[in-house]
Amino acid sequence: MQFRQDINGLRAIAVIGVMLFHFQPTLLPGGFAGVDVFFVISGFLMTGIIFKGLASSQFSILRFYLSRANRIIPPLSALCLVILFLGAFILTPQEYAELGKHAYSSILFFSNIVYWNESGYFDSSSSFKWLLHTWSLSVEWQFYIIYPVIVLFLVKVFNLNTVRLLLAVLTAFLFVFSVLATYYSPNAAYYLLPTRGWEMLVGGLVYLFPANISKDRSKFFEFIAIGFVLISYFFIDSDMLWPSYYAVVPVFGVVMLLYVNNQNSLITGNYILQKLGAASYSIYLWHWPIVVFIYYFELGKFAALFGITLSILLGFLSYNLIEKVKFIKPKTVKDILMLPSIYLGAITLTVGLLVSYFDGLESRSSNTNYSLSHELERLKPTKGLNSSCDLNFNTSAECRNSNSPEILIWGDSFGMHLVEGVLSSNPDAKIIQFTKSSCGPIFDLAPMKKGDFAESCLEFTSKVKTWIKENTSVKYVVMSSPFIQYLKKPVQFSDGRQRNINISELNRQFASTLTFLEKKGIKPVIFSPPPMTGRNFGRCLSTQLYKGDELSNCNFKEIEIDIIQVEVLNWLDSLSSKYKVVSLKNFLCREGVCETHIGNTYVYRDSEHLSKEGAKLLGIEMNFFKLITN
Repeated sequence: MQFRQDINGLRAIAVIGVMLFHFQPTLLPGGFAGVDVFFVISGFLMTGIIFKGLASSQFSILRFYLSRANRIIPPLSALCLVILFLGAFILTPQEYAELGKHAYSSILFFSNIVYWNESGYFDSSSSFKWLLHTWSLSVEWQFYIIYPVIVLFLVKVFNLNTVRLLLAVLTAFLFVFSVLATYYSPNAAYYLLPTRGWEMLVGGLVYLFPANISKDRSKFFEFIAIGFVLISYFFIDSDMLWPSYYAVVPVFGVVMLLYVNNQNSLITGNYILQKLGAASYSIYLWHWPIVVFIYYFELGKFAALFGITLSILLGFLSYNLIEKVKFIKPKTVKDILMLPSIYLGAITLTVGLLVSYFDGLESRSSNTNYSLSHELERLKPTKGLNSSCDLNFNTSAECRNSNSPEILIWGDSFGMHLVEGVLSSNPDAKIIQFTKSSCGPIFDLAPMKKGDFAESCLEFTSKVKTWIKENTSVKYVVMSSPFIQYLKKPVQFSDGRQRNINISELNRQFASTLTFLEKKGIKPVIFSPPPMTGRNFGRCLSTQLYKGDELSNCNFKEIEIDIIQVEVLNWLDSLSSKYKVVSLKNFLCREGVCETHIGNTYVYRDSEHLSKEGAKLLGIEMNFFKLITN
């Protein structure tokens, strides 16, 4: 396909958006839509290659696959191998084993599925996944594999006009599916091909349904098109469902720009954007590991400018030394096997598999007591009595240890991590557990999250309320939550209202819940969350053990506690004049220093939750059962 300067400039706009979002998300909150820009461009170009080849009877699906491999794999392999090499010196076995898994899944182009099963793209834990950005390459590659097969089948059965219409129908179907899937399963919708494919197919439709725009109108439409892309960068953010129908904004902008086809544009055709666009793939590859490096070593926001500069420099090096290299068209199987994309991919695959299989080479540790399997177990999330006690209201035997429970543990994940502590302080305690992640112990109020979370949270707490009304055995309700989720973002009331609230309004709503419990003759016991600073203490403790250093290096000063949590903790303390409030902070923080471990026991498993062993020890040391029932 003839080189188009507008597409090259658009690539630059895409990679700039993604980079700025990752390095400074507050500066460009919707910059992640740059990936959607790339998807539309890919669909347009791939459709052109396929249909031009078919028109001249020269299209070969094998040559198509090899061409894509030669373009994508060598720079990706180089990145993976460099990160794997450096990881051997700086990462713990747990982190290194995860990197190995991500490396081989990236080179086999199913990393999007791996990341979908691990966490959400915008979750804080994603900031330590060195190859997270390869999810989009996996989506594109899966499209490259499937799309030509579908097209070849259709052109053998139908004429060209029918094929065009069928692809348009498929695009519309996948768009509707994407909107619905984003609402019901936002994490899967973000990562997977079926919900992203419509964006690439839209690009293909631009090629299949050409339109001519006069030169007189082209500048106006070009301005509008770029405006749509920039609007998505500045006015869309990670709190919105994505891709959903919001993705129409940047997609429409790209479609308009492709139709305008202005090859003399002062915007997309300028020297800087042309240079950045040419190296955009390599820049995209290198920028994210640099972002992770800044997070990993806690270099702070001021490192962003350095990170952007380094990303561009490494991107240009990769583009000139690897990406620009032309390969001789293979004629035999031996020629194919000698392609750098094949043997580099094979090397990356092998190294990634070995690193993952051998537990991140845990023998690198100078501490003979270090065991990766043990560390993975002790840092595992705790769901309380059973994993089925999360998300859904569950009164089955799995979420109770007595048919006549006396203690109800109610809350979100901060309620779950208390279960071990209550039982360790009294194994005979009769408990039932009602917990739902991110859904605090408050009636008629729910934090707003993606999809239908608020509605499901309100339904959950309503069922808790009904159960309490009908139950006569419960004497105590243990309530716990960080409560921050109600203050950072809008909340939804049971009557459907949605708005932001302050801590005074939160207090009124919580007081109503407490009053309800008291009228039922039930004693509420509020456990405050552990102190948090945003730092991952579980990771810190495990790293110290691996290095053979002092666990006390992970302790922190009380003044480092997040400001918003200080507000929450002060509010909960104010309730202690009327209700039983158990402060974990008062136990963990002495003389201005907060402990993250007790002896060799990890108190934390991450930045905020108690570990299983930590909850058990605190339960015994603080005597949770006595605190609840006394």
